[in-house]
Amino acid sequence: MILKSFEINKAKISKSKLFLFYGANQGFKEQLISEIFKKDADQVFNYNETQVLTNEENFYTEVLSDSFFENRKLIIISGCSDKILNIIQDISEKEFTETKIILVSDILDKKSKLRTFFEKERSTICVPFYEDNNQTLVKIAQSFCYQKKINISQQSLNALIERCRGDRINLKNELTKIENFLGNRKK
Repeated sequence: MILKSFEINKAKISKSKLFLFYGANQGFKEQLISEIFKKDADQVFNYNETQVLTNEENFYTEVLSDSFFENRKLIIISGCSDKILNIIQDISEKEFTETKIILVSDILDKKSKLRTFFEKERSTICVPFYEDNNQTLVKIAQSFCYQKKINISQQSLNALIERCRGDRINLKNELTKIENFLGNRKK
């Protein structure tokens, strides 16, 4: 099933166990994973595709085993490509409880077998992440300044957006610097 990045909420993701996040916007992927998935997880495991492919047995054990103390596991596999498809297809057929698996990938072609699998399966969720434009970054910066009650001119905001070069992670870093610099002051 295909969802847009703004359609993801807890109601839609609670039924699914397998997710594919692909696209150029790394910052937005990281933001959604930390805001939605990591908050609900008792344990978070990070893997790279090569680690999964070289140690398949360990990966299967991690996914299918249950713990007495930690109920909800989150497994994040980065750098995914079509090579991991057979393992994911096998896991999708098995029953595992309270474990969510997120595959993170860069841009995938329409011909990608991994992307096609996630788009057509009803039990999986596929989310494309497109690059941010200046308008999106301005909205993020304005909402940050509004929440923190920071007065900033539009000219300074535009200069900040230009400095970030379209990258959400850079924008968040710059906004954090501004917040730390200001301290108790609001101008």
